[in-house]
Amino acid sequence: MVAQSSSSSSSSSSSSEETPKEEPRKQKEFHIAPMLDVSTQEFCHFMRILTKRAILWTEMVVDDTILHTEHLDHHLPYHPKLSPIVVQIGGRNADSCGRACRVIVESYGGYDEINLNIDCPSSRVSGERKFGAILMHDASAACDVVSAMRRSTTKDREKKNVVPISVKCRIGIELEDGEVFDAMDHLVGFIGKLRDRGCRKFVIHARKCVIGGLSPAQNRIVPPLNYPRVYELCRSFPDCEFVLNAGIPGLASARVLCRGKDCESMMMIERGLENGGGDGDDVDADENVRVSVNANTLTEHDDSSAEWNNKVDSSGGGSNGGKHSTHRPQHGVPCATCNASNGSCVEPPTIAPSNLTGVMIGRACREHPAMFWDVDRYFYGEASNPCRNRREALEEYCLFLESCFPRRCCDGDARKSGRIPTPKVEMFTSGGCPICKEFYGGHDDGHDDVRSTAISTEERNVLFKEQAAKEKLTSATISRSLTPIRGLFFGVYGGKCFKTQCDKLAKDRRVRNCGPGYIVRKAMATIPAELLDAPFVKTEDLAEGDVPVHISPSGCHLKRCS
Repeated sequence: MVAQSSSSSSSSSSSSEETPKEEPRKQKEFHIAPMLDVSTQEFCHFMRILTKRAILWTEMVVDDTILHTEHLDHHLPYHPKLSPIVVQIGGRNADSCGRACRVIVESYGGYDEINLNIDCPSSRVSGERKFGAILMHDASAACDVVSAMRRSTTKDREKKNVVPISVKCRIGIELEDGEVFDAMDHLVGFIGKLRDRGCRKFVIHARKCVIGGLSPAQNRIVPPLNYPRVYELCRSFPDCEFVLNAGIPGLASARVLCRGKDCESMMMIERGLENGGGDGDDVDADENVRVSVNANTLTEHDDSSAEWNNKVDSSGGGSNGGKHSTHRPQHGVPCATCNASNGSCVEPPTIAPSNLTGVMIGRACREHPAMFWDVDRYFYGEASNPCRNRREALEEYCLFLESCFPRRCCDGDARKSGRIPTPKVEMFTSGGCPICKEFYGGHDDGHDDVRSTAISTEERNVLFKEQAAKEKLTSATISRSLTPIRGLFFGVYGGKCFKTQCDKLAKDRRVRNCGPGYIVRKAMATIPAELLDAPFVKTEDLAEGDVPVHISPSGCHLKRCS
């Protein structure tokens, strides 16, 4: 019934906007979620050091910021090396969001996608300014914004999107007055209206959003997860793409969720055969399901739709007229079978829908970034990964920091280096800072944007003492630079001292002007070489305790969220 109503709704739509044609299915994608105060330029560059294939996201940038700020480069971390990367915007005014998209296309044309945030639950966003998750209760406004964004990113003559438009939303919403819109029919109706306006890609945070009753942090862990509802959306809109977000602990879970348990099993069997394992005679293969496995272009074929004939219920009860399969456990929300937090249902599909094109992980990238060194090999099937150990990753990150935020300890310029791009400065010609010269020697650190001027040794010493007392590299700059790497030694015995040293040096005003690159190098010097050079652990070799789980602890819930 859902699929039929969706189909009839789209076919009867009288919208004059051109509907994009269905494109061939893409390879499965791994997305690194947009996170406020985390998805900065520094974070994006560090994650790109670890993985060349993952799709990066900016943090949400409000439409007014894009239109009126004088420092837009600071908010939009575009660099060709960061591609593929998605820019996320927020707003509810169609004209402003449309103009913001035009600025992005004309000034930052390298972004691979522009996403509209209909996910943010904060009181400032959904409460005061009425955008973000609250737009799930105002489909008309959301549709107008999507239409304006598509018009602004479309070439008039070719009527083709320069940059694709997508939407990130929840599976439901609970308003501050307690009114709940958490039924599958409401979600299908909302997605269907956006689809009719031309949006064909949706990132679904598989929890409902509680406006007012929960903080943004609680909204990420308290409402129960409902993965089956996302699978049902895929079935309801076969011409749209969906990305599953929320509660995914690591790469192993990510791969099986977007590819399916059967396909994952087949991959393991093929690898076992390639490595001289068993002949696979004990495999219980379904003759109606054919799985074609390739390291880079994995595809699934489901001739009988058996997964959906025995599908899990996305709303809480049986979905097959009360007749449940005798050989499959029954799933729903609350789910007693999964035994997950707050009744969450996190069961992977047996055969993933072909239009479930990807998965998204966020907080784990900040808390345990070393896990994601393996994205290219484990998830995408590449022969190798960009980095082999933490030393390689940190050395490359230091080069980025030293290029982006040159040291300010040996110049007489009073301007601050707090935003990107930083001001060009004149360095002293002889000698150098007595603090950081252990790594950089004299004044010349090889940057093309650094000029020099000749002064005497005595003058240099006087100026150094004066400049050392001034904060020219701001504490915010240092904090942003260190945030991506603070968890790099997560779970490594003896590695906690790296985080401790980073925090200690960041608070030391005497070394701040030496730059974030110096602070990272100094912290690295306190780590034993065997830890820095130890190979990263492959995903299949990670212990259970090495994978952060972002679900609500037992008993942490609102009664109305159950």
